[in-house]
Amino acid sequence: MADCSLCQKHRDEIAQPPGGNIYEGEHWRFCHVPLEKGPLGTLFVESRRHMVDFGELSPAETSSDGVLPGKVYPALKTLTGAKRICQGTLLEGIPHFHTWRTPRRPQDEERGLAFLIEDLTREETDAAALTAHLQSAAKISELKFWFLKVIYWIQV
Repeated sequence: MADCSLCQKHRDEIAQPPGGNIYEGEHWRFCHVPLEKGPLGTLFVESRRHMVDFGELSPAETSSDGVLPGKVYPALKTLTGAKRICQGTLLEGIPHFHTWRTPRRPQDEERGLAFLIEDLTREETDAAALTAHLQSAAKISELKFWFLKVIYWIQV
């Protein structure tokens, strides 16, 4: 869609996220949110195809979303000290399907929307460094996944 900011980002027409994309699959992209949008380590999972909500997901998109967090969450928890990763989908600001994945650290006291905006002090270099670590984690997980598929195929 011509005027959608996420579609424009996916076509490299506007600024890219700090450090680039963490993961790019057939249906989804993981990236760090813009610095003014959430705490360090907050990620967007963006559909590559323009759509507005869950009702428009294809069966392939629905099944592939569940695989992505397993590639990135363990490293994100380690790098941020998070006990869990919170997920939210509002779709109010950008009418293109995306979800927020925000690490909740033990020291985070705020809850709900206040939590999402509590810590907006970070540098682009911090987000880019975190992205680089998560890119490595995603690549290693993808290699392990393909290796296990090959092992399974050989055994069958």
